[in-house]
Amino acid sequence: MEAEGIMEQRSSDTTIHDLPDHILQHILSLLFSTKYAVRTCVLSKRWVYLWKDISNILLPQTGFKSRQQFINFVSRFYQVYDCSNIRSLFFCCQVSEDAPQINEWLQGFINPNIQELSVYVGETKEPLVFPEHLFTCATLTKFQVCMKHIFKIPFSIQFESLRTLTLNSIIFPDTSSTQQFFNGCPCLEVLDLYYCNWMNVDSVCICPPMLQKVTIIEGRGKDKPNEATRVSNYCNVMIDGNSLKSFSYKGDLRNDYFLYSSTSVMIASVDIHAPKSWNKNAALFVFKLLHALSNAENLSITPISLSV
Repeated sequence: MEAEGIMEQRSSDTTIHDLPDHILQHILSLLFSTKYAVRTCVLSKRWVYLWKDISNILLPQTGFKSRQQFINFVSRFYQVYDCSNIRSLFFCCQVSEDAPQINEWLQGFINPNIQELSVYVGETKEPLVFPEHLFTCATLTKFQVCMKHIFKIPFSIQFESLRTLTLNSIIFPDTSSTQQFFNGCPCLEVLDLYYCNWMNVDSVCICPPMLQKVTIIEGRGKDKPNEATRVSNYCNVMIDGNSLKSFSYKGDLRNDYFLYSSTSVMIASVDIHAPKSWNKNAALFVFKLLHALSNAENLSITPISLSV
Protein backbone atom coordinates (compact mmCIF):
# COMPACT_ATOMS: atom_id res chain seq x y z
CA MET A 1 0.00 0.00 0.00
CA GLU A 2 2.86 2.36 0.85
CA ALA A 3 4.58 1.60 -2.50
CA GLU A 4 1.35 2.31 -4.36
CA GLY A 5 1.06 5.62 -2.56
CA ILE A 6 4.60 6.59 -3.59
CA MET A 7 3.88 5.68 -7.23
CA GLU A 8 0.68 7.72 -7.22
CA GLN A 9 2.55 10.69 -5.74
CA ARG A 10 5.26 10.47 -8.41
CA SER A 11 2.61 10.23 -11.13
CA SER A 12 0.80 13.30 -9.85
CA ASP A 13 4.07 15.27 -9.82
CA THR A 14 4.73 14.65 -13.55
CA THR A 15 4.75 17.86 -15.61
CA ILE A 16 4.99 18.65 -19.31
CA HIS A 17 8.75 19.12 -18.86
CA ASP A 18 9.04 15.42 -18.02
CA LEU A 19 7.73 14.31 -21.39
CA PRO A 20 10.21 13.06 -24.03
CA ASP A 21 11.20 15.40 -26.85
CA HIS A 22 9.22 13.65 -29.57
CA ILE A 23 6.00 13.98 -27.53
CA LEU A 24 6.63 17.68 -26.92
CA GLN A 25 7.34 18.24 -30.60
CA HIS A 26 4.10 16.49 -31.51
CA ILE A 27 2.22 18.80 -29.12
CA LEU A 28 3.92 21.87 -30.65
CA SER A 29 2.94 20.72 -34.14
CA LEU A 30 -0.74 20.74 -33.11
CA LEU A 31 -0.80 24.42 -32.10
CA PHE A 32 -2.96 26.78 -34.19
CA SER A 33 0.11 28.52 -35.60
CA THR A 34 3.79 27.65 -35.75
CA LYS A 35 4.55 31.09 -34.29
CA TYR A 36 3.32 29.79 -30.91
CA ALA A 37 5.66 26.82 -31.19
CA VAL A 38 8.59 29.17 -31.86
CA ARG A 39 7.68 31.25 -28.79
CA THR A 40 8.30 28.25 -26.50
CA CYS A 41 12.04 28.73 -27.04
CA VAL A 42 12.08 31.18 -24.11
CA LEU A 43 10.85 28.61 -21.58
CA SER A 44 14.23 27.00 -20.85
CA LYS A 45 17.43 25.81 -22.52
CA ARG A 46 15.79 22.50 -23.38
CA TRP A 47 13.03 24.28 -25.33
CA VAL A 48 15.33 26.53 -27.39
CA TYR A 49 15.61 24.11 -30.32
CA LEU A 50 12.61 21.79 -29.84
CA TRP A 51 10.46 23.68 -32.36
CA LYS A 52 13.11 23.31 -35.07
CA ASP A 53 12.34 19.59 -35.45
CA ILE A 54 8.56 19.79 -35.78
CA SER A 55 7.25 18.47 -39.11
CA ASN A 56 3.77 20.02 -39.15
CA ILE A 57 4.10 23.70 -40.12
CA LEU A 58 1.11 26.06 -39.91
CA LEU A 59 1.58 29.60 -41.21
CA PRO A 60 -1.76 31.47 -41.24
CA GLN A 61 -1.76 35.27 -41.47
CA THR A 62 -4.55 35.23 -38.89
CA GLY A 63 -3.22 36.00 -35.42
CA PHE A 64 -0.67 38.60 -36.52
CA LYS A 65 -1.30 42.27 -35.81
CA SER A 66 -0.46 43.23 -39.37
CA ARG A 67 0.31 41.61 -42.69
CA GLN A 68 3.85 42.99 -42.56
CA GLN A 69 4.38 41.36 -39.17
CA PHE A 70 3.38 38.04 -40.75
CA ILE A 71 5.78 38.57 -43.67
CA ASN A 72 8.63 39.40 -41.28
CA PHE A 73 7.96 36.31 -39.16
CA VAL A 74 7.85 33.91 -42.13
CA SER A 75 11.03 35.47 -43.57
CA ARG A 76 12.94 34.86 -40.32
CA PHE A 77 11.43 31.40 -39.90
CA TYR A 78 12.42 30.46 -43.47
CA GLN A 79 16.04 31.43 -42.79
CA VAL A 80 16.53 29.34 -39.64
CA TYR A 81 14.25 26.32 -40.15
CA ASP A 82 15.34 23.12 -41.93
CA CYS A 83 12.63 22.77 -44.60
CA SER A 84 13.53 19.14 -45.26
CA ASN A 85 11.72 18.32 -41.97
CA ILE A 86 8.33 19.43 -43.30
CA ARG A 87 5.76 16.70 -43.80
CA SER A 88 2.66 18.89 -43.59
CA LEU A 89 2.40 22.58 -44.58
CA PHE A 90 -0.53 24.96 -44.18
CA PHE A 91 0.08 28.43 -45.63
CA CYS A 92 -2.58 31.16 -45.75
CA CYS A 93 -2.14 34.87 -46.48
CA GLN A 94 -2.99 37.76 -48.78
CA VAL A 95 -0.34 37.92 -51.50
CA SER A 96 -0.64 41.60 -52.48
CA GLU A 97 2.68 42.62 -54.11
CA ASP A 98 4.71 39.83 -52.54
CA ALA A 99 4.20 37.02 -55.07
CA PRO A 100 7.97 36.70 -55.80
CA GLN A 101 8.72 36.40 -52.07
CA ILE A 102 5.97 33.83 -51.49
CA ASN A 103 7.06 31.83 -54.54
CA GLU A 104 10.57 31.68 -53.07
CA TRP A 105 9.16 30.36 -49.78
CA LEU A 106 7.07 27.73 -51.54
CA GLN A 107 10.09 26.55 -53.50
CA GLY A 108 11.90 26.00 -50.18
CA PHE A 109 9.07 24.80 -47.93
CA ILE A 110 7.76 22.18 -50.38
CA ASN A 111 10.30 19.37 -50.22
CA PRO A 112 10.14 16.09 -52.20
CA ASN A 113 8.90 14.16 -49.14
CA ILE A 114 5.96 16.37 -48.18
CA GLN A 115 2.75 14.49 -47.36
CA GLU A 116 0.10 17.21 -46.95
CA LEU A 117 0.02 20.67 -48.56
CA SER A 118 -2.58 23.43 -48.14
CA VAL A 119 -2.02 26.85 -49.73
CA TYR A 120 -4.68 29.58 -49.52
CA VAL A 121 -3.87 32.95 -51.06
CA GLY A 122 -7.09 34.14 -52.71
CA GLU A 123 -6.66 36.90 -55.29
CA THR A 124 -3.17 37.54 -56.63
CA LYS A 125 -1.83 39.64 -59.51
CA GLU A 126 0.81 37.04 -60.28
CA PRO A 127 0.37 33.25 -60.23
CA LEU A 128 2.00 31.18 -57.55
CA VAL A 129 4.62 28.82 -58.94
CA PHE A 130 4.91 25.48 -57.21
CA PRO A 131 8.20 23.56 -57.52
CA GLU A 132 8.10 20.99 -60.31
CA HIS A 133 9.06 18.15 -57.95
CA LEU A 134 5.70 18.65 -56.19
CA PHE A 135 3.87 17.29 -59.25
CA THR A 136 5.84 14.04 -59.15
CA CYS A 137 5.90 13.73 -55.35
CA ALA A 138 5.46 10.08 -54.34
CA THR A 139 4.51 10.88 -50.73
CA LEU A 140 1.85 13.60 -51.19
CA THR A 141 -1.56 12.35 -50.01
CA LYS A 142 -3.46 15.64 -49.58
CA PHE A 143 -3.27 18.77 -51.74
CA GLN A 144 -5.41 21.88 -51.25
CA VAL A 145 -4.94 25.13 -53.13
CA CYS A 146 -7.02 28.33 -53.22
CA MET A 147 -5.77 30.91 -55.72
CA LYS A 148 -7.77 33.20 -57.99
CA HIS A 149 -5.32 32.99 -60.86
CA ILE A 150 -4.13 30.60 -63.56
CA PHE A 151 -2.90 27.34 -62.04
CA LYS A 152 0.40 26.60 -63.75
CA ILE A 153 0.69 22.91 -64.58
CA PRO A 154 4.05 21.41 -65.64
CA PHE A 155 4.49 18.84 -68.38
CA SER A 156 5.28 15.92 -66.06
CA ILE A 157 2.63 14.96 -63.46
CA GLN A 158 2.43 11.82 -61.34
CA PHE A 159 0.68 12.04 -57.96
CA GLU A 160 0.95 8.33 -57.23
CA SER A 161 -0.20 8.63 -53.59
CA LEU A 162 -2.61 11.59 -53.74
CA ARG A 163 -5.92 10.72 -52.06
CA THR A 164 -7.56 14.11 -51.39
CA LEU A 165 -7.56 17.08 -53.79
CA THR A 166 -9.23 20.46 -53.22
CA LEU A 167 -9.07 23.12 -55.94
CA ASN A 168 -10.58 26.48 -54.99
CA SER A 169 -11.02 29.48 -57.32
CA ILE A 170 -8.20 28.43 -59.64
CA ILE A 171 -8.25 29.13 -63.39
CA PHE A 172 -7.40 26.06 -65.43
CA PRO A 173 -4.90 27.02 -68.14
CA ASP A 174 -6.04 24.93 -71.14
CA THR A 175 -7.66 21.64 -72.14
CA SER A 176 -4.49 19.59 -72.64
CA SER A 177 -2.68 20.40 -69.38
CA THR A 178 -5.90 20.19 -67.36
CA GLN A 179 -6.57 16.69 -68.69
CA GLN A 180 -2.96 15.76 -68.01
CA PHE A 181 -3.30 17.01 -64.44
CA PHE A 182 -6.30 14.81 -63.64
CA ASN A 183 -4.73 11.85 -65.45
CA GLY A 184 -1.80 12.20 -63.05
CA CYS A 185 -4.00 11.45 -60.00
CA PRO A 186 -4.66 7.68 -60.35
CA CYS A 187 -5.27 7.07 -56.62
CA LEU A 188 -7.59 10.01 -55.97
CA GLU A 189 -10.49 9.25 -53.61
CA VAL A 190 -11.89 12.68 -52.66
CA LEU A 191 -12.22 15.61 -55.09
CA ASP A 192 -13.52 19.07 -54.16
CA LEU A 193 -13.95 21.69 -56.90
CA TYR A 194 -14.93 25.08 -55.46
CA TYR A 195 -15.57 28.07 -57.75
CA CYS A 196 -13.08 26.87 -60.35
CA ASN A 197 -12.85 28.68 -63.68
CA TRP A 198 -12.99 26.30 -66.66
CA MET A 199 -13.29 28.97 -69.38
CA ASN A 200 -10.01 27.90 -71.06
CA VAL A 201 -11.03 24.23 -71.16
CA ASP A 202 -13.35 22.67 -73.76
CA SER A 203 -13.79 19.30 -72.07
CA VAL A 204 -12.11 17.11 -69.50
CA CYS A 205 -12.55 13.56 -68.22
CA ILE A 206 -11.96 12.86 -64.53
CA CYS A 207 -11.62 9.11 -64.13
CA PRO A 208 -9.48 7.95 -61.18
CA PRO A 209 -10.58 4.32 -60.59
CA MET A 210 -10.83 4.77 -56.80
CA LEU A 211 -12.69 8.11 -56.76
CA GLN A 212 -15.34 7.89 -54.01
CA LYS A 213 -16.51 11.44 -53.28
CA VAL A 214 -16.98 14.50 -55.50
CA THR A 215 -18.18 17.92 -54.32
CA ILE A 216 -18.71 20.75 -56.81
CA ILE A 217 -19.62 24.34 -55.94
CA GLU A 218 -19.64 27.06 -58.56
CA GLY A 219 -21.08 30.51 -59.18
CA ARG A 220 -20.90 33.68 -57.09
CA GLY A 221 -23.83 35.98 -56.37
CA LYS A 222 -22.45 39.13 -58.01
CA ASP A 223 -20.78 37.29 -60.91
CA LYS A 224 -23.64 35.56 -62.68
CA PRO A 225 -23.01 34.66 -66.32
CA ASN A 226 -25.58 35.44 -68.99
CA GLU A 227 -26.85 32.82 -71.43
CA ALA A 228 -24.46 33.84 -74.23
CA THR A 229 -21.44 33.63 -71.92
CA ARG A 230 -22.47 30.21 -70.69
CA VAL A 231 -22.92 28.75 -74.16
CA SER A 232 -19.55 30.02 -75.41
CA ASN A 233 -17.38 29.37 -72.34
CA TYR A 234 -18.79 26.43 -70.46
CA CYS A 235 -16.83 23.20 -70.16
CA ASN A 236 -17.95 19.59 -70.49
CA VAL A 237 -16.74 17.78 -67.36
CA MET A 238 -17.14 14.00 -67.47
CA ILE A 239 -16.73 12.07 -64.23
CA ASP A 240 -16.29 8.31 -64.06
CA GLY A 241 -18.42 7.06 -61.17
CA ASN A 242 -17.38 3.40 -61.07
CA SER A 243 -16.36 3.63 -57.40
CA LEU A 244 -18.23 6.85 -56.54
CA LYS A 245 -20.19 6.76 -53.27
CA SER A 246 -21.05 10.44 -52.80
CA PHE A 247 -21.76 13.27 -55.27
CA SER A 248 -22.80 16.86 -54.56
CA TYR A 249 -23.44 19.75 -56.95
CA LYS A 250 -24.33 23.32 -55.94
CA GLY A 251 -24.22 26.05 -58.55
CA ASP A 252 -25.72 28.06 -61.38
CA LEU A 253 -24.93 25.83 -64.37
CA ARG A 254 -21.64 27.41 -65.37
CA ASN A 255 -20.48 24.11 -66.81
CA ASP A 256 -21.91 20.79 -67.90
CA TYR A 257 -21.12 17.90 -65.53
CA PHE A 258 -21.87 14.39 -66.70
CA LEU A 259 -21.64 11.25 -64.55
CA TYR A 260 -21.27 7.87 -66.18
CA SER A 261 -21.07 4.37 -64.66
CA SER A 262 -22.46 5.95 -61.50
CA THR A 263 -24.70 3.16 -60.16
CA SER A 264 -22.56 2.92 -57.00
CA VAL A 265 -23.51 6.44 -55.77
CA MET A 266 -25.42 6.13 -52.49
CA ILE A 267 -25.47 9.75 -51.26
CA ALA A 268 -26.22 12.66 -53.59
CA SER A 269 -27.20 16.31 -53.51
CA VAL A 270 -28.37 18.62 -56.32
CA ASP A 271 -28.79 22.34 -55.62
CA ILE A 272 -29.42 24.51 -58.70
CA HIS A 273 -29.37 28.30 -58.61
CA ALA A 274 -30.50 29.44 -62.06
CA PRO A 275 -32.46 32.39 -63.49
CA LYS A 276 -35.83 31.64 -65.10
CA SER A 277 -34.35 32.25 -68.55
CA TRP A 278 -32.20 29.14 -68.05
CA ASN A 279 -35.11 26.79 -67.37
CA LYS A 280 -34.50 24.55 -70.40
CA ASN A 281 -30.81 24.16 -69.68
CA ALA A 282 -31.49 23.71 -65.98
CA ALA A 283 -34.13 21.05 -66.66
CA LEU A 284 -31.80 19.09 -68.94
CA PHE A 285 -28.95 19.38 -66.43
CA VAL A 286 -31.08 18.15 -63.52
CA PHE A 287 -32.60 15.38 -65.65
CA LYS A 288 -29.17 14.03 -66.61
CA LEU A 289 -27.96 14.15 -63.01
CA LEU A 290 -31.06 12.44 -61.63
CA HIS A 291 -30.77 9.74 -64.27
CA ALA A 292 -27.13 9.17 -63.29
CA LEU A 293 -28.05 9.14 -59.59
CA SER A 294 -31.01 6.79 -59.89
CA ASN A 295 -29.54 4.26 -57.44
CA ALA A 296 -28.84 6.78 -54.67
CA GLU A 297 -30.34 5.80 -51.32
CA ASN A 298 -30.04 9.31 -49.90
CA LEU A 299 -30.87 12.04 -52.44
CA SER A 300 -31.25 15.73 -51.55
CA ILE A 301 -32.87 18.07 -54.12
CA THR A 302 -33.64 21.74 -53.52
CA PRO A 303 -37.08 23.18 -54.38
CA ILE A 304 -35.62 25.17 -57.31
CA SER A 305 -34.08 22.01 -58.74
CA LEU A 306 -37.45 20.27 -58.50
CA SER A 307 -39.38 23.15 -60.02
CA VAL A 308 -37.28 23.19 -63.21
